[in-house]
Amino acid sequence: MGASELTDLDFTMVAKLPSVRRESVLGPDSEIGATAGSGNFIFYTRAAARRAAASREAPVIVVEDDQVVRGLLERVFKLEGLPVRAAADSREFAQHLRKPPLPRLIVLDLELPGVNGFRILQLVRQQAQTAEIPVVMLSGHAETKHILQAMSLGADGYLSKPVKVATLRAMLAKLVPAT
Repeated sequence: MGASELTDLDFTMVAKLPSVRRESVLGPDSEIGATAGSGNFIFYTRAAARRAAASREAPVIVVEDDQVVRGLLERVFKLEGLPVRAAADSREFAQHLRKPPLPRLIVLDLELPGVNGFRILQLVRQQAQTAEIPVVMLSGHAETKHILQAMSLGADGYLSKPVKVATLRAMLAKLVPAT
């Protein structure tokens, strides 16, 4: 990857923060996927300029095997007024992808049962009808090798868990054109 490709990216790194568990409120400082001793937050997104605005019915597809994290992500996107489809694995994801309309965004966990998120990303990018859908990787892995692999496979963003609700909203503002 050349230096010119990196200029299209917006990198923000946030220092280590203590885990916060909030069951009843999803404020901007709420963390999703929080674990004790959690690490750094990493966020980057590519510009969304090349994409056309999605229809109002176009969902966000969340692919996350952890039921609690999946439910919280669904809730955040619904609070933002977006339709959501959720999948726990690649099979459910494929079923959702077959239902029209195509998604406006895919939030894809790296560690999934059976097939990892990198392989799913690779398959999404190989298909003409899905190649331009924004895909954000969401992972507990914040190592450089994972981020670089996501970028090389065409991910539009990478968020490490735990992720703050405010960070999810910033990612949406950058990647999902208003309808």
